[in-house]
Amino acid sequence: MPPKTLESIMHKFIHGEVDVLVSTTIIESGIDIRNANTLFVNRADAFGLAELYQLKGRVGRYNREAYAYFLIPKGHVTTADSDKRLNAIERHSYLGSGFSIAMEDLEIRGAGNLLGTEQSGFVMSVGFDLYCRLLKDAIDSLTPSKTS
Repeated sequence: MPPKTLESIMHKFIHGEVDVLVSTTIIESGIDIRNANTLFVNRADAFGLAELYQLKGRVGRYNREAYAYFLIPKGHVTTADSDKRLNAIERHSYLGSGFSIAMEDLEIRGAGNLLGTEQSGFVMSVGFDLYCRLLKDAIDSLTPSKTS
């Protein structure tokens, strides 16, 4: 869309001259429109958890109650991971739930091998928190004590 056309449409939407804005996920990048209170995300099962959370954050940014609808085609079979993402976004709908979303996203996708070149590793078998503690203990055991 040419920049002038885009600017005109956004201006009309912001000022209430247009009631519905149809967009790509570009809106997840921090657009702040106070009167936007309803969001529909088509094929929500195809999005990552962080994307869904960012999109949901585009509505309800003022004093009006907001609604976010995450749509999946009728009869569509979702994957186990997409089910986990959609359940997580539903459970963590409270203000300030970003950390909970990030931790759940980490559990779903995995952290991989934090210090190696491959993208999988030991972390999945023990959990991220325990892995970090084990890693810290291992580093501490190899580091000369500062009190010596």
